[in-house]
Amino acid sequence: MCEFCRVRSCISQKGFPRYYLPCSPKVPQDAQLIYLPYWRFKGVRYMCTASSITPRFTDISTLAVADMPPQVPFSLGLRSQAMPMKLIRPDTKGKFFRPLPSAMVLKGKTLGLKQTTRTFQEDIGETFSLIYSPFYIRQQHLVDGVTNQALPIKKSITPDIFDLDRVRPGVETYFIAGICPGCGADLEGSGDSLVLVCRNCDSLWRAREKKLAKIKFSTAAPAHKDDIMLPFWRISANISSINLSSHADLARMANLPLAIPREWEKKPVYFWSPAFKVRPNIFLRLLGQLTSAQLEPPLSQTVEDNLYQPVNLPASEAIQTIRITMASLLKPRKEILEILSRIEVTPQNVSLIFLPFKSSLHDIIHPDLGIGINKKALALSDNL
Repeated sequence: MCEFCRVRSCISQKGFPRYYLPCSPKVPQDAQLIYLPYWRFKGVRYMCTASSITPRFTDISTLAVADMPPQVPFSLGLRSQAMPMKLIRPDTKGKFFRPLPSAMVLKGKTLGLKQTTRTFQEDIGETFSLIYSPFYIRQQHLVDGVTNQALPIKKSITPDIFDLDRVRPGVETYFIAGICPGCGADLEGSGDSLVLVCRNCDSLWRAREKKLAKIKFSTAAPAHKDDIMLPFWRISANISSINLSSHADLARMANLPLAIPREWEKKPVYFWSPAFKVRPNIFLRLLGQLTSAQLEPPLSQTVEDNLYQPVNLPASEAIQTIRITMASLLKPRKEILEILSRIEVTPQNVSLIFLPFKSSLHDIIHPDLGIGINKKALALSDNL
């Protein structure tokens, strides 16, 4: 927030977030700081077998420059999870070095089963970020700027070892005033939200490089003023190799225990995904429950007075959940897994829809489907 005009800012970064670890206060003021880049991969890998779908949380970091002295740590360890990080700004002091491409550095580093015709895996909610860690040279010793401790002497260090391709990552970070471009009102949104809400002119906005862009959305009317509005992505897609184009096709292939109405043959099938992060087991359950239900609530383009859960899972990640949803719902799973990796998913339409959930003491519950989410699990989703 600007201390002068009290306007909140929206942070937009080109490509991926860029952070740096702060130095120890014991680092000498005249130290020539150098920042080495580390790629960080964070996300949930869903591993599908004929018997189960198992989520596994992954959070790894790897040095993103080659030919470094052996004492340079190959990973940040727990620092990226335990330490506060700062955004790199254009005025951040120090020498920053250009990283190798993430695909080259992280290839084969993520954990999980080797994918075969009998297994399938998908990374959902993954984020790539670049974290710079500070170092400096003291008497031919490399010193860790975070702890201000010299690293073990495995090879003498000379300043020319760091004559690498430099970059100014701070110029890729943009600060945008959180003011609605449509009406000038203040926008609402949490620190991790991808979407900002304007209650004055019923509009939603997202950052795109140096400006805010308006996005389309729909809202199902809440029954009570204390209902919580949860965001979901509703996706229609062409699925190759499988005849899954109607609600009736889904009901048959999922072996739902009901008589299929004739009108379902003409109703398109939609895949639903939460547009918010939540614990993997809850996320997986919501994928199946909402897609099976094929909701058709009356929708409007108004922003209600209720509390809105932040949108922090992008549409691109929601599209990747389609195969996981099919692995969860379609039968027999063994046969589905054998063709799942070959299936091409082509999204046709992606909609952001807010659904009201009734608030109770410990849970929030969808009034029609009876789907419940624990409030504490939702509150702790910021850590995912």
